Amino acid sequence: MKAIASLALSCLVFFSSLTLAADKTEKADTSDPPIKLLRGKHFNKTPAEAVKAMTMADGFKVTLFAAEPDIRQPNAFCIDDRGRLWVGENYTYTKYGWKPDHRDRILIFEDTDGDGKFDKRKVFTDKITYVSGLQVGHGGVWVGAVPNLLFIPDRNGDDVPDGEAEIVLDGWGRQDQHETLNSFSWGPDGWLYGCHGVFTYSNVGKPGTPKKDRTPLNAGVWRLHPVTRKFEVFAWGTSNPWGIDWDENGQLFMTACVIPHLWHMVQGGRYHRQGGQHFNRHIYDDIKTIAKHNHQGFKGRKGGFAHGGAMLYQGDSFPERFRGKLWMFNIHHRNIYVDRLDRKGSGFTGDHFDEPFFANDDWFIGFSLQYGPNGSVYFIDWYDSQVCHGQTPEGKHTGRIYRLSYKGTKHRQVDVAKQSDAELVALHTHKNEWFVRHARRILHERAAAGRDMGAANAALRKLFDEQDSSAGKLRALWTLHGTGGLSKQGLLKLCDHREEYVRAWAVQLLLEDKKAPNEVVKKLAELAKDDPSPVVRLYVASALQRMPLEDRWAIAEGLVSHAEDAKDHNLPKLIWYGIEPLVPADKVRAIKLAAKTKLPLVRKNIARRAASK
Repeated sequence: MKAIASLALSCLVFFSSLTLAADKTEKADTSDPPIKLLRGKHFNKTPAEAVKAMTMADGFKVTLFAAEPDIRQPNAFCIDDRGRLWVGENYTYTKYGWKPDHRDRILIFEDTDGDGKFDKRKVFTDKITYVSGLQVGHGGVWVGAVPNLLFIPDRNGDDVPDGEAEIVLDGWGRQDQHETLNSFSWGPDGWLYGCHGVFTYSNVGKPGTPKKDRTPLNAGVWRLHPVTRKFEVFAWGTSNPWGIDWDENGQLFMTACVIPHLWHMVQGGRYHRQGGQHFNRHIYDDIKTIAKHNHQGFKGRKGGFAHGGAMLYQGDSFPERFRGKLWMFNIHHRNIYVDRLDRKGSGFTGDHFDEPFFANDDWFIGFSLQYGPNGSVYFIDWYDSQVCHGQTPEGKHTGRIYRLSYKGTKHRQVDVAKQSDAELVALHTHKNEWFVRHARRILHERAAAGRDMGAANAALRKLFDEQDSSAGKLRALWTLHGTGGLSKQGLLKLCDHREEYVRAWAVQLLLEDKKAPNEVVKKLAELAKDDPSPVVRLYVASALQRMPLEDRWAIAEGLVSHAEDAKDHNLPKLIWYGIEPLVPADKVRAIKLAAKTKLPLVRKNIARRAASK
């Protein structure tokens, strides 16, 4: 009897352990053949071997968060309000073109004990085709799935879709498999932003929109408002961008492949293209990279054209010298480069700063990285020896996620969405920008749902007044924009604020709805003529493109009166992009403007445009 009881107890313990394991993680999908390790001239490494081969700066540590077979072909990821990773698995990646076979998946990974390894895993959906972008917020999940941008509702947050995916926008092209919509990110203004490559040709609109009313796009940055569902191109150009982020003053930076790697993107800007022509043939010249260097043959290394991921580190656990620096992967060098951003005129220059991580593995393909609630950085690794345009048979079954942490970093168990409005406002002073961004989006969601935001808006205004830096004030300002706590009159007053970036953002938000009452036009003309900041003048120049033609003239006259802007990296060209349609509308007035301008490029372009058909 004792033997039988002992056997029964052993069986109970055994099956209990299986039940606990099932609670922690779903059984891995093994429907595809297991990966084959190649040995010889070119070989891949097991996940453990890959970690062992990595080298990094002193004090840093890499932990294997997840690997095959629990994750394969990770193509996009984001971090939700609980610090969990949502990861898109792209099984339909092919050389050119793909069929809607609905077998891509979105997985949710959670690390509950902070050891840097997942211990819970869920499949949110397995019915997607070609996952290329992913972001969580506003009651569901936003997914790039060519030819569509989808919204999968999960309004109760139970990690189970509430129903079928909604096609928010269609018409996304598929000519080049890694140049379609990607890098989904919430902007400080509450819009969902993303990138798009140069050799894919999209014609975007809501389902059923006639071709003539759609928005053409073949390179640049786009944005979609999650509440109004309004879609527009934010800036045009570059090559195969994959990665965008904003600094503490709301300046947008982007990394790209093939052509120079680093860009400061301004609304309405036209940027150097890898190939093809701008939609408007009268652009004449576009804005170039801000990088003072490139990585081709950098320090004797081969290749170096392809960069992926853009992260301005604003976490709170890495050494202070890394804060505000732009981190990116170099796909050919299998490492992370960090660039320093230095202010110059209306924009920046980017220069080499550091190289804190090397994979030392010819199969490593890192191209996306984000910091989380404890300041550690997560990054995905496609893992394949085929870097571009296609994949090896073995690479179809591989994929890794890693966590890069710094010594002494402690785990933070979070659920930001459960906090009160007052607590979310208080999070706006957190050193880790991750908390600020999530708090802002949640308050935006609550306002959009009809909640009374009076107390929250009062607290945000108080916070704005109390902050000493423009960065601190902007945190409150952007959230007030999302919660409906700003009026046109309030923004007009901020156009006279002592901080240049506050004035600049007041200009951008004033024209968010593309409506410019007379008092707004008058104020912009005043800023164009008299504001001492090239940043403010840059934002005024950008605003021209969102105004009726008849309202642009007085503002343009002020902008072209600054001889000190003649050699600025951005201003002469951005001013021209706003003036260009004025020339065919009234050539006589345009020639008079050319006679007054102190910007040679604008004068030359007006004459050229006036002479053209």
